[in-house]
Amino acid sequence: MKNVPNNFEAAHEAPRTVLQGARFLTRQAHPDGIYFLPILHFCACLMSTLRYFVPGLQYLTVMWDFVVRVDFPISLVADALTPKFAPLAAIWIVIVGTLWWYLISHAAETLYYKIKPRQKPISD
Repeated sequence: MKNVPNNFEAAHEAPRTVLQGARFLTRQAHPDGIYFLPILHFCACLMSTLRYFVPGLQYLTVMWDFVVRVDFPISLVADALTPKFAPLAAIWIVIVGTLWWYLISHAAETLYYKIKPRQKPISD
């Protein structure tokens, strides 16, 4: 039994420590808040498409109008596509609008970390 280490617990402690450090680094690199606005946009788009499948939910047209107004630069392309290609315009709003909100969230996070004062370690 040459392959079995004498101290089994010590042999398995190092990988566990590395994994805990990796989890800390990934949390720092991408905080969960960056995904809030894109997920909210995508869910609003999906909720507003329910009006096509459930006749009683026609009032969700208001939600779609709100999404189109909030996606201002993206909605200009959708407005140009709407007369002839309405389904393509809706797909454009859902996909590119969600990516737009991800970019806005990412830019806000970057700006926050640039403006936030750096904490200097206290030297003894």
